[in-house]
Amino acid sequence: MDSITCYGGVGTIGGNKILLEISDSSIFLDFGLNFGAEGNYFEEFLQPRTQSKLHDLLNLGLLPKIDGIYREDALTPLGIEDIEDNSSKALWDSDVQSYEKAKDRCDWYPDAVFISHAHMDHCGYLPYLGNMPVICSSETNTLMEAFEDIANLDGFDNDLTKLQKRKIDTFGSRSYFPGEYKIKKGKMEKRKIVELEHGGRHSLSSKNINLEAIEVDHSITGALSSLIESGDKQVVYTGDIRFHGRKQNRIIEELEGLKPDVMLCEGTRIDKTEPDNEERVETKLIDVFSNTKGLAMIGFAWKDLDRYETVKNAAHEVGRIPVFDPRLAYLKAIFDESVYKEDARVFIERTFSMLYSPGDYTRCKHKCGELPAEEWDNKDDVTDTVHLEKGISAVDINREPEKYVLQLDYYRFKNLFDLNLPEGSIYIRAQAEPFNEEMELTEERLINWLKHFGINKENDYNPINIHASGHASGPQIQDMIDAIQPKKLIPIHTEHPELFENKNGQIYPPVNGKKIRY
Repeated sequence: MDSITCYGGVGTIGGNKILLEISDSSIFLDFGLNFGAEGNYFEEFLQPRTQSKLHDLLNLGLLPKIDGIYREDALTPLGIEDIEDNSSKALWDSDVQSYEKAKDRCDWYPDAVFISHAHMDHCGYLPYLGNMPVICSSETNTLMEAFEDIANLDGFDNDLTKLQKRKIDTFGSRSYFPGEYKIKKGKMEKRKIVELEHGGRHSLSSKNINLEAIEVDHSITGALSSLIESGDKQVVYTGDIRFHGRKQNRIIEELEGLKPDVMLCEGTRIDKTEPDNEERVETKLIDVFSNTKGLAMIGFAWKDLDRYETVKNAAHEVGRIPVFDPRLAYLKAIFDESVYKEDARVFIERTFSMLYSPGDYTRCKHKCGELPAEEWDNKDDVTDTVHLEKGISAVDINREPEKYVLQLDYYRFKNLFDLNLPEGSIYIRAQAEPFNEEMELTEERLINWLKHFGINKENDYNPINIHASGHASGPQIQDMIDAIQPKKLIPIHTEHPELFENKNGQIYPPVNGKKIRY
């Protein structure tokens, strides 16, 4: 029977994990982590155990117990059955069948997983899936590769586009305990990535079942919606979507009047009546920058290349030099070209020995240059130090702070120790405001930093909020639904499924783990 089962994104924002069964095929639509659900159990100093994280997540119900989807080495290290008289073996027991064993035994397993975009609430648990085909845009694939290089992901979490199978090994003769057991990473192998651009199609288990990619706009590049078709059945999955960014959103022009059997529609801002506007963000930034006497600092996600354009344009408009996070510069160089060619600069963070020495950056190569780490590692004569040569250091900023706009998110506030901020320096938050208890605690700490360094005194040391969301407003979502005219509408990625309307069919609010037949 054709069915849809939501294992995430139900009554909450993020964590989409949707199993679509259609004809003789099945596909996961995203496989993301739910930050709120993880926050119910974990915090900064209490995290899942690195080598057994999948066990921990399954035990807490943060991942669904489904046979045939998870990688075997994340359930049990390869080769553990060969260890004799080891008391830990019983603790590795799992009643969940792995993807590899399901394939060997011809049991059920998914044909693929579709990743709509590279935000962690949509792809963060991808590393725990077996090596099934991953369907995404080329930009999403590139972003996930970049995250593996520079996002400080640990253990299995860093296996987004690759697999390094964990297996039992022994310590060498020079160790304290030679011959004793340990877990070792195996040889790296690439995941099966299927890249699709707008209009591209991929067949699932047979040529009669196809997934078509539809380009949409979101606060990260490479976002896709999808249309899955099998005979006379059609299912639309919006992913995350907005209509006010710089990129064309093509879902309505492609699907208007389609009347699909099912539409899975995100509704992050279904309760908001006013559409956001990225151009309005730029206008507000120009006004604030032009009236700032000291250093202008702004925090926004380093993955948001649209916001980069907005901040860059606003800084240039008032005659300031925009200075960006080296992680953003790394992405910019991969996708397009160097920020230096666009009259921008990169902030040089002091690290390691804190000397601004090239040797300080061999562990974090993106802080020194723009080349991917493997280009350094594979060639003896490659040492990319463009940031040290052309970037902006704290010393440079301290000479003339009024000349710059500095991208500085909260988790990089330690750089404030190196900045001699004059009176009138300001901090702008160009990203979402806190919406849960944990974020509110972070907000208190952020304000403590601003107060200590005398930032935003005229705003009672609160950040100046200037932001446009990555999501459509309620009327925009409703216009999209009315244009596509689904027979069944499933609200996901929303806290307000009751606000959706479907003039041409029914609404089925999902229940976590419960099948919806169609």
